[in-house]
Parts: sequence; structure tokens; C-alpha cells
Amino acid sequence: MIRLESADCCDKLDTMADREKTGEATGVEEGAATSEETLNDLLNPVRQRRRRTTPIRRSFLQDPSGEGMEAPLRWFVRDRRELALDLFLLLNCTASAPPWDVEMAAMAWARALDMRQTVGSETTVSKNWSWLEQKELICSERHHRLRKVYLLTEDGSGREYARPKKGEPRGFFRFPFIYFTDRWHQQLSLPAKAVLLIALSQKTTFTLVTERASQWYGISADTLQRGLEELRDLGLLSTWLVSRKTPRARLGFTSVSHHKLNAPFGRQGEP
Repeated sequence: MIRLESADCCDKLDTMADREKTGEATGVEEGAATSEETLNDLLNPVRQRRRRTTPIRRSFLQDPSGEGMEAPLRWFVRDRRELALDLFLLLNCTASAPPWDVEMAAMAWARALDMRQTVGSETTVSKNWSWLEQKELICSERHHRLRKVYLLTEDGSGREYARPKKGEPRGFFRFPFIYFTDRWHQQLSLPAKAVLLIALSQKTTFTLVTERASQWYGISADTLQRGLEELRDLGLLSTWLVSRKTPRARLGFTSVSHHKLNAPFGRQGEP
């Protein structure tokens, strides 16, 4: 008799688990939150104080010497840490006030980034947080079985984070939430994401000679070129040649490629 009751109990638990997987939880009218709902909750305009962008220091792209060999962006490209980059950017968008932290389950971060809701995704997110912590871009602690993640300064120095202000050496650029809300994080490759960040840090019209930029940002010329081409193919970047008279050049002139970001990333009315 006891065995039958135990079997019945197991059957009921299996049924409840099946319902939870399909969103048909017992006694709950609403299903699980979707990826869009999770992301919208994180980037809620009221919670974010009406912000649509977040400031990121240029030291994330280049080290103080003006070279890129020790700048964090290079680490992401070198180690192919595309997910870690998206997590770091999303944390910058969502940590809106001191102590610049977000407490959320790894599965919820995975859902916000449109990852499959599996234990594997949960583990992958956790491993990438750990990688970011090793690079001293974040720190974290356990709180009620959840990982509370804190921003650290963008240069990888491990210093306590403070919101960038005007007048700081090397300054900062503004990273738009639309990167996530329009799902560009899904569409762009890692080289394109790196070039997008570099482009956002430039003036409205800019040059990016890949051989020189490779030294400035610590990213190979081939990777930068692939990123530029992908942004152009997607209509996010316009490129044109500007020629100038150069008496000692073979043809008497030289040409340099000029670039400009287009909507939704382009900035209007800026120099």
C-alpha cells in the first residue's frame, strides 16, 4: 500500500514538472517570463531613470599609454569571449546606481540574452562571470543563493567603480541600450561588436586605418577589417574615400577611408 502511494506521489511530481516546462504551472495563470520581458524589465525606463545609453570609459578600449595591448577589449577578442562581452555590456546598462550591482539568477541572465533555458546555459553564464571576475572587470558575492555582480572600473585595474564624469582623462563614450533591445547582440559577430564599440568612441565621422588601429586597440588588422565589412553589409556603417594632394606620392595624391555610423547607432549633430 505504501509503495502504491509513493508511486502515485512520484507520478504527480512528474506531472507538475512537465507542466512547469510548458508554462502550465499549477495554480499559476501566467507562464514563465520571455526573453523580451526579462530584458525589458532590466532596461525599464523608470528603473533606469529614463536613460537610453550608459557611459563607458575609453580605457576599456585603449590603455592610458594610447596603445591597446593591455586594454580589456583585446582580451575578449583574443579569448573569443563574446558572451562575456555581452554580459559585461548588459551589466553596465542595468547597474544604474551605487553600489553598481545587479542580483539575478544565471538562468535569468541567459534568458535576457536569448540563450536556451538549460542547465548548460546556466553553467556557461556562470563561467563567463568568473572569467570577468578574473580579469578584474567585476566582483561578485553570493546572496541568498544568487550571484550579486558588481561593476569595477572598465580598465581592468580592479578599482572600485564610479560613474564616468565629464573632464576625466581620455573621457568616455555612450553605449546605447538599443544594442540589446533591437537584438543586435544576436546579429553581430565578435569582430563587428569590437569595431562597433570603437566606432561609438569616435567622432561622428572618423578614420580607422586598420594597420595603425591594430596597434591602438591590440586587435589584428584582419579582425578589424572583418568587423568593418560586416557593419557595412548590415547597413550600420557608411564608408567613403577622401583624397588629398600629396606631391611625393606615386600618383600625386593619397586616399583615406572615412566612416560614419548609421541608424540606430549613428549620432546626429555631433562634430
